[in-house]
Amino acid sequence: MAIKLKEVTKDNWIDCIDLSLYPEQEKNVASNVASIAESKFEPHYQLRAVYKEQKVIGFLAFCVEVDPPDPELYWLFRFMIDKHFQGQGYGTKALNLVIEEIRQLGAKRIHTMHKPSNKTAGKLYQKAGFVYIGHLDDGDLLMEKKIT
Repeated sequence: MAIKLKEVTKDNWIDCIDLSLYPEQEKNVASNVASIAESKFEPHYQLRAVYKEQKVIGFLAFCVEVDPPDPELYWLFRFMIDKHFQGQGYGTKALNLVIEEIRQLGAKRIHTMHKPSNKTAGKLYQKAGFVYIGHLDDGDLLMEKKIT
C-alpha cells in the first residue's frame, strides 16, 4: 500500500476535484474546488494530492500560521479521502506523511479542526496524537499535535 503526497499542480488538480465523499460527509469539508481556488490568493497555502500508486485518492491542504506570524505553528485545514478508498488505512498513512512533512518545515505544533458531528475525523486525528484544545468561532472543534 504505497501512499505518497504530491504537490497539486496543473497535471493533477482535476483529479483532486473529481474526488467524492458520501452525501452525509459533504457538509463536513469544504470542496476541493474551493480550496484550490482559495490557494491562488493565499500564497502560504500548500496543497497535496494523496496518491495510491498512480491514482489520486485524496486531497489535503496546510499552511504556516501568518496572523500573527508563527513559524512553529502549522494548520492542517483540509483533509479528505475519496469515498471509494475510506476505511482502508489510507487516511492514517496520508496523515502521518503530512505530519512528517510539516515537522520537516520546522513546526513544533500542528492545529486542525473538525465539525462536532464528524466523529470519524476526531478519532483519526486522536490516533495520530492530536488532542482537543477548544472550539473555533464557527463551532468546529480545535485540536493540536505537539511535534518533538
